[in-house]
Amino acid sequence: MLPSYRIGSLLGFSIRLNLSLLLLLGAVFLWMGRVPGVLAVLFLFGSVVLHELGHSVMARRLGVRIASIDLHFFGGAARMVDMPRSARDEIAIAAAGPAVSFALGALGLVLGAVTGAGLLTQLGWVNVVLGAFNLLPVFPSDGGRILRALLAPRRGLVAATDLAVKIGRFAAIGLGLYGVFHGPFTLAILAFVLWSMGAAEQMAVRMRGAWDEWRRPGTRRVAEQVEYLPPGHDRPERRPPRVVVWRF
Repeated sequence: MLPSYRIGSLLGFSIRLNLSLLLLLGAVFLWMGRVPGVLAVLFLFGSVVLHELGHSVMARRLGVRIASIDLHFFGGAARMVDMPRSARDEIAIAAAGPAVSFALGALGLVLGAVTGAGLLTQLGWVNVVLGAFNLLPVFPSDGGRILRALLAPRRGLVAATDLAVKIGRFAAIGLGLYGVFHGPFTLAILAFVLWSMGAAEQMAVRMRGAWDEWRRPGTRRVAEQVEYLPPGHDRPERRPPRVVVWRF
């Protein structure tokens, strides 16, 4: 992984730039349109920043801390310090980014139609595509997180994450095949990255020693602690993990 550096802040959120983005800009300058191509990429990443600000502002409103907004080769990410406190909160945070993108897209298309400015129309479509792409159920994208949050109240966080990752892998395979046979090839690389990120977060959820179970309507809030022991401990390896449930 290439290092990231803080380049400023917006609305109180630190903005960090990964060197991979500079490599992308250099490649675009050399092989894909030079200055106009670089400007197009910068406009795209401006839309990405606003998309991530949507996530970050909603997260802060719901009491979830944001470490930074990172920009890299494949786009951006709002790095959360805390987990959302409920399924409803996760849906709100995940949906806020695409909502901002769709709002910007509608604004750009309307202004482009009124003024006849082709650039505004293009920016509008860029944001519409950005919002729609992020709603694909490829965990841990926005769509994948919304899917996980919808499944969690009935299945629990771990089982919901497992199922969201499985569904996301099918979507990632489709995305990768489309990128290989129809282009751009970066879609195939992005599919692999999303697959890897989903697997990493799935493992993190499984390894978490304790977490708050999300609130269900009409029931008490439940926290489950799952004990994971490595092979060779006192109990047999195949014995299911002990689950301790507290109600409060």
